[in-house]
Formats: sequence, C-alpha cells, structure tokens
Amino acid sequence: MSAPPPTDHSSPHLLDLLQTVHKNLLHQADWSSLEIHTSPSYPRPLITGLPPDPVYIDPDSASDYSADDRDALERKQQEWVLPVALREKWTLRKWAEVFDSLPEGFWGLNKEGVEKGKRLLLAVVSEDSTIVHYIVHDGIVKPRQN
Repeated sequence: MSAPPPTDHSSPHLLDLLQTVHKNLLHQADWSSLEIHTSPSYPRPLITGLPPDPVYIDPDSASDYSADDRDALERKQQEWVLPVALREKWTLRKWAEVFDSLPEGFWGLNKEGVEKGKRLLLAVVSEDSTIVHYIVHDGIVKPRQN
C-alpha cells in the first residue's frame, strides 16, 4: 500500500531522502551550487542547483534559433529537484501545492516567445537508494515530435 507524502519537514524520512538525492547530485551527477530549501513556504523540502548540462531543451523551440542563440538556450539554468520515495502516493492537489510554491522566473520560451510553465526534476528514490529522475511540468506540454 502506498503511503501519503509526509508533510513534516523535519521527519527522518524526508531528511534521509534529501541527503540521498543531494549526495547523488553532488557526487555522481556533478551538479554545482546545490542548495536545500526547507522553508515552511514549500510544502516539501526541495533542492536547487546547476546541472553540468541542460536538463531539458524543448526540441520544437531549439530548431527555431540560430547556432549562437542555441548556445544561449543551453546556458546553465538553475533547476528545482523534488526528492520523493518510490512508494509515495501523490495527488493533484499536492502537485499543485509544490508548483505554486516555486518562484516566478525564467522557465523557457515556446516558439511564439511565450513563457512556458514551471517544471521540476522529480528524484524518485527506491528502497535500495537507486535514484531515477523525471522531468515534471506544471500543466500540459506538447509531446515531442520524432
């Protein structure tokens, strides 16, 4: 049976998830400028940092830019990471609370030059400490065309 996401920022479960994901990003994924956010303004503790390479570049938007502009698209951008346990069960309300707590800022532009919705990197931690990352967007995102 899936457990609901814990809400107490100081729970041992959440602190263990934070520590596991933080160490993974720092030592295995080579992220820099890592910061842990445990403020009550966030429904769950979050991590921010700079990945060595862009996590996501919209392929539809990238093709509309020149080579010089593409370099600008690929600049290092702060990413938000949400550590969760594999067995946690999430509701749409809980997802909305997390996305609503993220600050306004540059989240990329679509082909028409309109700012895209927020996104984060979901770090799913299994019982054996294996971590799988998923990009999660706030709202509907057009599927990638191959």
